[in-house]
Parts: sequence; structure tokens; C-alpha cells
Amino acid sequence: MTKQLRTAGILAALVAVAGLVGSAGVATLVAGEQRDAAQQQLDRRASLVAAAVTAEAGRYVDTLSMVAAGLGGSETLTAARFEQAVQPLDDMRLAGAASVGFLVPSSDDDVAATQARWRARGVPKLSLRPTDGSSEHIFSVVSRRFDGRPTTTGTDFSTASAPAQALARSRRTGQVTVSDAYQLLSDRQLPATRQQLSFALTAPVYGPATTAGERQFRGWVVMAMRGQDFMGATLTRLSQNLIDVTLHAPGVDGTQLGVAALTAGLPGKRDLSRTTDVSVADRTWSLTVDSVAKRLPGGVTRLPLLVTAVGTLLGLLSAGLVWVLATGRARAEARVRAATARLSTARDELLGQKTYLMQVLDTLDTAVLTCDNTGAIVHANHAVYDWTRVDDRTGAGNPGADDLDRALARALFGQSVRGEEMTIEPAGRPRRNLLVDARPLHDHTGRIIGAVCSASDITVLRDREADLEAFAGVVAHDLKGPLGGVAGFAEILDDHLDAGTTEPTQLRPALDRIRSGTDRMRGLIDDLLAYATARDAQLHREPVDLRALVAEVVNERTAPLRASGTPEAQLPTIHTGPLPVVHADPAMIRQLLDNLIGNALKYTRPGQPAQIAISSQATADGTAVIEIADRGIGIPAADQPHVFTSFHRSASHRGYAGTGLGLSICQRIVDRHEGTITVSDNPGGGTRMRFTLPGATDLALPTMSHPTYTASHQGRLLASPFADV
Repeated sequence: MTKQLRTAGILAALVAVAGLVGSAGVATLVAGEQRDAAQQQLDRRASLVAAAVTAEAGRYVDTLSMVAAGLGGSETLTAARFEQAVQPLDDMRLAGAASVGFLVPSSDDDVAATQARWRARGVPKLSLRPTDGSSEHIFSVVSRRFDGRPTTTGTDFSTASAPAQALARSRRTGQVTVSDAYQLLSDRQLPATRQQLSFALTAPVYGPATTAGERQFRGWVVMAMRGQDFMGATLTRLSQNLIDVTLHAPGVDGTQLGVAALTAGLPGKRDLSRTTDVSVADRTWSLTVDSVAKRLPGGVTRLPLLVTAVGTLLGLLSAGLVWVLATGRARAEARVRAATARLSTARDELLGQKTYLMQVLDTLDTAVLTCDNTGAIVHANHAVYDWTRVDDRTGAGNPGADDLDRALARALFGQSVRGEEMTIEPAGRPRRNLLVDARPLHDHTGRIIGAVCSASDITVLRDREADLEAFAGVVAHDLKGPLGGVAGFAEILDDHLDAGTTEPTQLRPALDRIRSGTDRMRGLIDDLLAYATARDAQLHREPVDLRALVAEVVNERTAPLRASGTPEAQLPTIHTGPLPVVHADPAMIRQLLDNLIGNALKYTRPGQPAQIAISSQATADGTAVIEIADRGIGIPAADQPHVFTSFHRSASHRGYAGTGLGLSICQRIVDRHEGTITVSDNPGGGTRMRFTLPGATDLALPTMSHPTYTASHQGRLLASPFADV
């Protein structure tokens, strides 16, 4: 059978190859003939275009020669005679012609005489404007425009390189000459999209011959031509939207410039090109014609492709017929193998879909646990393992897994569990509040074939609800206390004012109590706002220089003491060591430092000024560890685990103003920056507050000294930290 298939395959391949080779050969011959036809078409069109450009340019040259001859035949050349000579040009429809003018030569000494002479000849307002740097000038004394723009005279063309060179050649040879490509002075004020390169046709004008047979040189007739307008009018009809034509002329620097271009707008790549020379006056220009072969009449068509396709199809059909005739049993065996392969593919697809679904379940942040109708666990996603610390499929004996198992067992027996809340505290894992759903799974007959249990983590939601309850308690109690005091003392003031027997100075204590109550309410509201912001505000991380930030906070905190004239001995002693630059939210870090430094300044023993040391160090992973140590009243060991809890205040702090939110705010700010904050006793008395921030850099900085702490401001900065802080 294998030999039979091999023989059949060889015969079919030979037939197919023969058909492909034959069709490819025929298609190549057809394509070559079409390519030659397209090239011949392009050659004919290029010849027609070149002839048209040469003929049209010759017409302009002849016209200018006749104008020059007419002007030369006059005894006295005047503006009226010039107008009479160029009047017929209006009816000749000279495409691209911008203006025609008469130019005369003049030396420096003869400028005034030339101007007076031509004013007398009919140009009364003529004002010649010689150009510096040239002793021989060429002035435009009379002009006529064909484009409707204002006529200008008096311009000196001696320093205009392109026209000046053409004028010199014309005078030297006595023939019509054409200038290099340049931009007309009148066109330089146009928008860039309307500007185009131009050229000038020049013809010398000689007066009647003298008795000695000599002819006096009078000047030049110059016609300014816009290249693009000239090309468009001349070649639009010839191009028939089948060819692109580009006219190149030499520039002043000798390089070839594209004076004009006519684009057919044909789609496709230009794969045919011809370049030919055309004579314009005394110069030779280059004319390039481009086209798309398949767009030209008789050019490239799809016939070669059709021949190839038909030949290939016939070859393949012949090969297929040979194969069908040469094989039989092999096809049946192949169908069996194909069916087997499809079954294998279907099995692989089912396994792939199972793997896909398992991966989807494993990426969910919802715990999903499934079992079969015997109660055996089929799948538990990553959330189940992470939340309950299950190390095997059964999770037996683990309190968290047991809770989910019980919900799953209830669903397996047909009882749906919907929105049931439970709390799990597995060993080695944090407490979680879960919202559990469980339901049975049925097949198409309604028989229970298993169960699924899902659990969502609502711990954060419950914690926020607890915060709201605490907040409600503060609003109900702490805000009402100061408000009640304010109301009571306001009534006392009202009673005293009604009695009319109280001196104003006797009302001062009641006013002070009212002010104290409002200050307490304002501080509590500010702390509540900062507490909410520290949890929910968006982080804007950027480099933060802790040295400058600490200096700013300390300056603001100590400014009232200095302003009040506090004796130097009672001012706080603050030492700031090298501090890093961290990557954090500047506003939140400022709130953090303000709370911690403010606590260190506030919680001191009566009559004893605060002593504070602020230092830092870096860990191996680049984390900055910041420490603020003080010699204050300290925090009892029993209260230290709870100081970062919302609204908690130590019993030792009862005599000091505060809301119990300051350290809670600090905790939230540090948590938002993925750091830690701890409190401990300071040997020798006081408290150490230590927190970490990410992205510490450049810890090797000198000990900070800032003008805020100089003697002139009655502040003090230790030269070194106090020894055991």
C-alpha cells in the first residue's frame, strides 16, 4: 500500500509540475510582450511631450524676437511704443507668462540721466533704485503684466544672478536666451503652497543701423515665465492622465531643479520612466516622463496571471485525476486516521478548555471550591489556599477550610446557601470576613452531580463599617462635648449682659472657654479629615527631600514659641542627622512628620523643654528607616500595641489636648506607602517612633544646619544627638 501511494504521488507530482512550468513559461512570454508594448507607448508619449514643449517654447522665443525687432525699428523708443509693441501678446494667450518688460543698462554716473530720459519718454513716476555693490546696473523702465498684479518699475536686476546671467549672454550673442530657474521677486510674497520656480526669456534690442553700419544697443525685452503654469497649459491635453511629466532646468548653482511637474494621479508604483532633452532658446532642459505600465494602452494586463492560473488549474486537475485513479484503499485508511486524529484533537481541546477554566478560577480574588457527587474536592482555587492555608486537596482539620466544606456539604444535599457571612481565623493567616454562596450542580436530568461554593472577602468593608461606627461615636460624643461647653458659656455671657452689672473684664474667662471649645472642635474636624484623606486620597509619588521637609515642619512648630519670647532655656532642643530623599507623596509625608514631631513637642513633663533627635538609616534593599526619639512622658507598655488604633488615647495623656487620631493617621499614611511604623520606649525616658519609606537615596549627607535654628532665632540644634536617644 505504501509503495502504491508513493508511485501515485510521484505521478501526480510530475503532472502538476509540468502544468506549472508550462503555464509559467507562457505567462512569462505574454508578460514580456506586454512590457515591450508599454515601453513603446511611453516612448511615443515622451517624444510627443518633448516635441510639444520644444514647439511651445519656440513660439515664446519667436514672439519675444518679434517684439524686440519691433522695438528696435523705432527711431525713439518710448513707453507708448512699448505698449503698442506688446499689445498683441494679450491675445496670444501665452500660458505661464507673468510679465514682459524693457530693461536698460546704466552706470553709476548715468542713473539720474537714465531716469530723467525715461520720465520724458512716458514714465513720469519712474524711480530707479540702484543696488549697492554693482557699478553696472540693469533697470526695468517699462513693464506690462499678464497676471493682473500691479506693475513695478525701477528695479535693479544687476545683482539677480539668474536673470543677470541670461541678459549678459543675450547681449553678447545677440540671440534670445533663457535664464536659470529662479523665483520671481513678485512671487516671494505668496504663500509657500502657491510659490513656483520661474525663468526669464531675454532678447536684445538694437536701434536702426547707423551710416557706418553699426546698430546701437538699447536694452532688453524680458518675459518672465512661471514654469508650472507653462507646463500645465502645454501638456495637460497630451498627458491624458496617463503619465507624470517633470521639467528640470539648471539652477544658479548648476544643480538640476524641478521647474514644473504634471502628475496624472495614477494609483500604483511608477515602473516605467523615460528622460529626454528639450531645447529652449540657448539652453537644454531635461524632461522626465513616468507612468504605470498597466495603465498604458496595450500595457501590462492580467492576462499573464490568467494564463498562469488556468495552466496551474489544469495541471492540478490532471494531477488530481492521476491521484484518484492511482489510489483507492489508501484513501479509506486515511479517512480512518483523520477521524482518529479529530477525536484526539477534540480530547486535547477538552483538556485545554478544562485547563483554561481552572486558570480563570485561579486568577479570581473570590474563593471557589467544587466537589463531585461523592463529596470529593474537585478543585480549589488559589484564594482558598491563600485564605485558609490548605496544603492539600482536602484541607482536613483546617478551621478555615472546614467552614467552607460545611457550606459545600449543605449545597451537595440540595440546600442553597445565599449571602451567608462567616468569619475564619486559620492558623498562620489573618482573620477574614467572608460572604459565602453555595449551590448544587445538576446534569440534564436534574440529578445532583456536585456542588460549588464561592466566598468573597468583605473584611475591608466590615473594617470600614467599624470605622464609621467609631466616627459616629466621636461625632456623638467628642463633638457634642465642646459644643455643649460653647453653648453653656454663651448662656452665661447672655445672662451677665442682661443683668447689666458685669464688667467687660469679668467676661474674659467665659470667652476664653468658648474659644478653647471651638479650637477643640476645629482640631477634631481637621484630624477627621486628615484621617479620611490618608485612607482614600490618591498617591502622587515623587522625590521628597526629608531634610528640607523636616526643617519646614520644625520651623512652623517652633515659630510660636520664638515669637512669644520664650526664654532660650525653655526652647526645645532638636537634633537632625543625615536624612534621605524618598519616593513618596509630599503632602502625606508632611502630615506624617508634622504629627510625629508635634507629639514629641507636646507630650513633655511640665517645665521641661522637649528634646528630640531625628535620624535615619538604609536597609540592604534600599528602604529608608526614619526614627524620631524624644525625652517626653513616654507611652506605657500596655498602651503601645493600641496607640495606632483610631480614637485611642493613653491614660497618661489625659491631661493633654488631642483627639486620638494623630497616630492612626500616621499608620494609614505609612501603610499607603507600603511601609511599617512601630513605637518603643526610649532608654532613659521618652518614646521612639520608627517608620519605613521606599526608595531611599543618598543617606551620606552632612548633619543639617538651617537658619531656622540659629541663635538669632532663639532655637538650638545639638552638635550631636544626646547619647542614649
